[in-house]
Amino acid sequence: MSEVDEKAQSLLLQELQNLGTVRDPQQAVDSLRVGLLTPTSVDDIRAVLGFVLDDAQITIQPRVMAAPPSPSPSPSPSPSLPSPPSPPSTPRPASQESSSIRVAVSKVDQIINHVGELIITQAMLSQLTQAHEAASHDMLLNCVAQMERNTRELQESVMSIRMMPMDYVFSRFPRLVHDLGTRLNKDIELTLKGGSAELDKSLIERIIDPLTHLVRNSLDHGIEEKAQRVAQGKPAQGNLTLSAEHHGGNIVIEVRDDGAGLNREKILAKAHSQGMSISDTLSDDEVWMLIFAAGFSTAESVTDVSGRGVGMDVVRRNILAMGGHVEVLSQQGKGTTVRILLPLTLAILDGMLVRVADEIYVLPLGAVMESLMPREEMLYRFVGEDRLLQVRGEYLPLVMLRQCFGVNGQAPSDSGIVVIVQSAGCRYALWVDQLIGQQQVVVKNLEQNYRKVPGVSGATILGDGSVALILDVIELANVTHPPAKIDPTCISEQEVTA
Repeated sequence: MSEVDEKAQSLLLQELQNLGTVRDPQQAVDSLRVGLLTPTSVDDIRAVLGFVLDDAQITIQPRVMAAPPSPSPSPSPSPSLPSPPSPPSTPRPASQESSSIRVAVSKVDQIINHVGELIITQAMLSQLTQAHEAASHDMLLNCVAQMERNTRELQESVMSIRMMPMDYVFSRFPRLVHDLGTRLNKDIELTLKGGSAELDKSLIERIIDPLTHLVRNSLDHGIEEKAQRVAQGKPAQGNLTLSAEHHGGNIVIEVRDDGAGLNREKILAKAHSQGMSISDTLSDDEVWMLIFAAGFSTAESVTDVSGRGVGMDVVRRNILAMGGHVEVLSQQGKGTTVRILLPLTLAILDGMLVRVADEIYVLPLGAVMESLMPREEMLYRFVGEDRLLQVRGEYLPLVMLRQCFGVNGQAPSDSGIVVIVQSAGCRYALWVDQLIGQQQVVVKNLEQNYRKVPGVSGATILGDGSVALILDVIELANVTHPPAKIDPTCISEQEVTA
């Protein structure tokens, strides 16, 4: 293996150890040469190494182990009978030798791009046929509907090619936990759950570093030493759990420990000492999110494991860049859970189309809870120009999408539509002019072609060729209320004036 840095060499050695017995590894500055005793085929070995290296970097020379010589039989006076001829060996069919083929990722990406363009073309046809009457164009409408079903099945099949199990990520942590636990004088049991849950290959590769830092952080800051745990009535062995499960169109990854948990007073004191302007009346969830601030660390001393204050900030930025979000749940003395929510893929999205004046926006379908036509008695004034919507006894912040993006034109004289959205514990109502309907859209990166727009995660091309912005539900709430989030659970009916 050529052109391999030291970090990749250690990763490759771990992967090869899962395939068989590694012998005589010879590590150089930019190359790695090992002997591998394994029943695995050459194609399967290349497939495993292909996640890290290109095919040109890999050289495999198969060798067959010589069988030990059998002892020669003692001479017999009786004449030996001629042995029957051995039957000719039949070659194994190719299907038994290998059940997989190795394809460059660029070719898969090219297929996905073509499928995305096919989805846009199918949306154009669907929009053109809406003007035709079903009675006179029954066959045409049935064909377009069948094409829509076939396109969705094709898209799901192609997207599954890029999916990889989370075991690819989880398999590197048992060794990390064992080695780091020994260095820190901590006895830690690692529990892995949901390794079969699949995630897009591009996200799999980008989630490794954030998860590695979260695991190291739990081992160093979270789980206590053996003597301290016994003194607190806990088992001497700490437990760290990594889990993954699908939730709608997303995957939820959790890093959970049974350690000391986060200390609210310690975090607030550290924030004040760094000059952060915060209130002591913040909720626990808001205090926990302070650990993701740049340069923030509660470690007493800086070590090679933690304490520099740059890790959690990078973790959050990387997860947000993948279109996900992170939240922290903690109970002092019981442990901490860091939950990461990621989309399964960044290429195609099921969305809900809404209209404001002449503009069309796309809401991620997984974030849409319900829609309704508000009555006058459901609307309340809050601080300044902010308004609240009362839904079944719950007060939700009301976001006017027209004002958020400065859309020109007058609002319709009749009542609009309110869409209630929820994501990452953020729940609010979004006022729009019209609810168009559900549609599968192809996500286009807006930053590469234009620039970063607050409250927008991407863009897509609609059936008529126009461009629609895809809204970021979490960021849109922060843009609307930048000082602090409104916590509806803290609002009583006496504090709200009609």
